[in-house]
Amino acid sequence: MTTPLPLILEVSPVIRGPFTVTRATTPSRAVVYATAGGEVTTFDGKPMRWSQQALSPYRTRYDVDTGDHRRRAELRSTPLPSHGDVHFFVATVDVAFRVHDPCEIVRRNVTDAMPIVYGAIVDRFIPITRSFGIEQSAQAEDALRQHFGSGWVLPEGITIFALSPRLLPDEAASRYLREKVEAGRTVELNRVRHDVHVQQAMHQGQLDQMQQHHRIQAARTELTELGDRPLDPAELIRLHLARNPQDTMTAMQLLAAHEQAMLQRQDLHNQQTTELFRFLVEKDLILAADVEPMLVHTMRRLGATDARPVGLPAAPAGWTQPPVLGPAAHGAAAQGPEDGRDKPPAVILEQDPKSRVWTPAAGVQPVYVMVDESAEVAPYIGDLSNGLHTLHDCLVQAADVSPAIRLAVLGFADEVASRLRMDVVTAGSQSPWLTPRGPANYANAFETLLDTIGHDIEALKAQQPNVRRPIVFFLSGSAPRDGESWTSPYRRLVDRASHRYAPNVVACGIGAAPPALIATIATEPTFGFVMVPDSDVHAAIAQYWRALAASVIDSGRALIDGSGELTISPPTGFRIASELV
Repeated sequence: MTTPLPLILEVSPVIRGPFTVTRATTPSRAVVYATAGGEVTTFDGKPMRWSQQALSPYRTRYDVDTGDHRRRAELRSTPLPSHGDVHFFVATVDVAFRVHDPCEIVRRNVTDAMPIVYGAIVDRFIPITRSFGIEQSAQAEDALRQHFGSGWVLPEGITIFALSPRLLPDEAASRYLREKVEAGRTVELNRVRHDVHVQQAMHQGQLDQMQQHHRIQAARTELTELGDRPLDPAELIRLHLARNPQDTMTAMQLLAAHEQAMLQRQDLHNQQTTELFRFLVEKDLILAADVEPMLVHTMRRLGATDARPVGLPAAPAGWTQPPVLGPAAHGAAAQGPEDGRDKPPAVILEQDPKSRVWTPAAGVQPVYVMVDESAEVAPYIGDLSNGLHTLHDCLVQAADVSPAIRLAVLGFADEVASRLRMDVVTAGSQSPWLTPRGPANYANAFETLLDTIGHDIEALKAQQPNVRRPIVFFLSGSAPRDGESWTSPYRRLVDRASHRYAPNVVACGIGAAPPALIATIATEPTFGFVMVPDSDVHAAIAQYWRALAASVIDSGRALIDGSGELTISPPTGFRIASELV
């Protein structure tokens, strides 16, 4: 509760008479006189002299406090609202004031100065604090001090000449701010943890990929060592036992059961063949003269190694039903029609080009995807990352084509980051992602491509002699921040006279990428595209990735078909850059 501060210190009647003595006053008091009609006046705050008092019309004397007063108050009963009137400031105010018009004090009968002073402060503070959020207490204090200026003169006759406010959020607002700060810390901590988890997942993915690669290489080595050995059931059992010796009993039981089943099938076939032969003889469909020429072939069907009697001439192949177990391993190789018999016409089988699959002899096509990660494309980084995932998924689904492609993904800004090292895209491959960062440095981008391509192609040639010329798909959404310094490394990159592995560059521009820049970067006029002006960037990015995936898969399929032609079509919603220059 605020302690009252009375400003009218004393009220006394004015006594007139020959022996009246004027009462003195102090420097911090001002004397005000009032007539019976309510008119007030002061004689510079001094008491009247005896002569004035004896003849004056004034009936009442008021002693008014004009000294300086300083108070500290906390405005808890009337908290100051912040922006939106949801949260409130608690104000602690150091205020200094004095009476400048004692007559007005008497006229208004101001018995307590504090309600007037505090009311004036609150009325002036509220419109100002409503302009600031609850977390902007320091800025609100500065605004209050600036608004106070050199002082406030109140109509009640009081001057506030010093004011020092301090604002703090109330309990509810403090709790809200604490929770907000804690939530922000939690978000930041989760982000850092997420980065750690992403790195761990990437490392684990790389380790898994290496292990898978080694398993595949081991399997290939094993198949190479096996060579052209026939993989019959017995051979497969031997391979299994070499890897899993603990399964010996089970494997031998399965092998014995398989052989028993094959023998039973052969016995049934022989029985049916014998019955058929007997039926033909009984019905006189086969004459005695025809028996001996057919004997050799019949016995072979029954599994004999050499059923032809000594001195018996070779007979024509009159028995044409195929055997179950096939020809005997030694001395009973299947023989075709003898000379002199009509041979059936040869049937030439041609493979459907669409069903062709990649073989190492077809070669490989290196593909580099260079994507702008500068701060200018930050609003679209999600679309760009989603597009990379789409490209990855399309190559995984195109299992007949993806072995012909070696894909690498690079992101460039102030520095170049390798998002996916050159490799075959498989279901177990890491899907790349992008991160927005500093300004676009094109010189770094082309220098990195120059170094990376040479190293990658040499490594590919050590594994695969037939390596096609690399293709670089360059996607930009910003203008260079390094001036024209990028032109020198770019020329060294694409100069086929000095760079053995100079790539074909397909350039596309979105957003702020200048058409002239894209037309210059593309190695062919028909390899440079920019989005149609004033079109939606998000939609243009989606169309770009669809077209890129189709181009990469088409290049791989052309490689498998034996065609080296590279055909690039503009994405939907794009135009050739040179047409807009």
